Amino acid sequence: MSRRASGTVGVWAEAQRQRQRHLEAEARQQRQREQQARAYQRRAAQSHREYRQAEAQRRTDELDARVASLQGLLGAGCRAPAFRADSLLKAVDIAPFAPGPLARPVPMPDFQHYQAQGGWTANRRAQAQADARARYERDWQQAQAAEAQRQRQLASYEREYRQWADAQLADVRRHNDGISAITDGVRRRDPDAVVEYFTAALYASTAWPDGFPRQVAAAYDASAGQLVLDWELPAYDVVPETKSVRYQSSTDQDKETPRPVTQRRALYREVLAQCMLLVLHELFAADGPGALESVALNGFVDGHDPTTGRPDRLFLATVMAARAPFGDLRLAQVDAGSCLADALRGQLSARPDQLTVVRPGRRPQDVGNRVVAHGGDEDPDLYAMDPLAFEELVADLFRAMGMQAVTTQRSGDGGVDVDALDPTPIRGGTIVVQVKRYRATVPPTAVRDLYGTVQDTGANKGVLVTTSRFGPGSHTFASGKPLELISGTELVDLLHRHGLRGRLGDGGRPAPDRAAATGSAAPAAAPGRPGDRLPDDYNVLGMGWT
Repeated sequence: MSRRASGTVGVWAEAQRQRQRHLEAEARQQRQREQQARAYQRRAAQSHREYRQAEAQRRTDELDARVASLQGLLGAGCRAPAFRADSLLKAVDIAPFAPGPLARPVPMPDFQHYQAQGGWTANRRAQAQADARARYERDWQQAQAAEAQRQRQLASYEREYRQWADAQLADVRRHNDGISAITDGVRRRDPDAVVEYFTAALYASTAWPDGFPRQVAAAYDASAGQLVLDWELPAYDVVPETKSVRYQSSTDQDKETPRPVTQRRALYREVLAQCMLLVLHELFAADGPGALESVALNGFVDGHDPTTGRPDRLFLATVMAARAPFGDLRLAQVDAGSCLADALRGQLSARPDQLTVVRPGRRPQDVGNRVVAHGGDEDPDLYAMDPLAFEELVADLFRAMGMQAVTTQRSGDGGVDVDALDPTPIRGGTIVVQVKRYRATVPPTAVRDLYGTVQDTGANKGVLVTTSRFGPGSHTFASGKPLELISGTELVDLLHRHGLRGRLGDGGRPAPDRAAATGSAAPAAAPGRPGDRLPDDYNVLGMGWT
């Protein structure tokens, strides 16, 4: 009896020990899993910190590189090759005639391959020879017909090639003749040719960073050999407001260190001085024909006249430079501000960040010579444009921005006017575009409809383009959603930045340019003062990056 009890207790004790070992093993596994999870979290946190620190450092490096580019603007521009009209000439390089398979004649059948084999009776051999002759004649006729068809196609293709080649050659010759005519006009100091040549030199320059404006108004005084220009300068925001970016792990946020105001102001003033000197350098360097004795240059930014509140050009720098003294300067080693103010006796705004203006010297409208009109009312009025043409213009804009874009059919398009595809990795994808050629404010319902279209089509983004504007309700609804709203003024700016044309009725261009294009009868103000009107023979050449 006692042995049976002892056996039962032993079995029970062993079971308890096994259960305890099992629980201890599970506890060890749980501790290992928790340790692994904590280690993974530490590695993930470390990786996250390292990524955020690297990203903050990348942003800081970009800011430093941008500032270095601004500081070295003049030096880099002086190293760029000078503009020459020969660079615009097209080579007479017409692709040779390449007919491809049409150049190979159709092979004719060989009668030897149709001969009957021996070993037959006389009657069967005669029948076999007759059959072979019939097959040969049939194949020969088919080959002859195919060869005749090939020769007709070859002749037709060659005629088309000759027509195409002659047209290409005529275009090249017409283009080159036009360049030669402009060069000859510059040598003769023809005002039309001089203005076109030197504004083309500024437009073709590779010395300007992306985002810098290229708007210029120009006139040429042939008797004095002087080119007079109003040149747009970059705005104050060209100098980064942030100096550096540092990641704070305690808050998991980036902290931006602002650039000292005095440093930012000084750099902006230096950038403006470099821009003025660089324009002068490019003009004189491009003057192979010798048409420029001097250049009168006025640098402006678009702003608002503080006395009237109307949009106007605010002049921040002005200089008049003669060829010989300017040629003696070593621009790569000068201090731009001192060179402009002291060596060239120019003026530079003391506080350009606050739009403190200077009085410009000679203005283009003071010249009074014949000039070429560029960029006036040639910009199409978006309000008056045909709806289909307007949609195609929007598609052209997306294509100019590096995307694939096509307009949709007028019916069954599901509210989509343009289908676009951004091939950029990660942030790219399909884009649905709706176009609203309105004058009144776009209602929020249109934005909601676009969001529904984005969801229905599975697109990555929706873009609503209009010639008018959006109200607060539209912007509130679009916030945080894959929607982008482009107003009329933003659309015009994008068009001009990508080499396309467009204006919003009479308000699509600055008042001085419009007065020049339309010949406004308003009285002219004193030269260089806000509200100046331009005479009818004044050249206005508006340029944008492309």
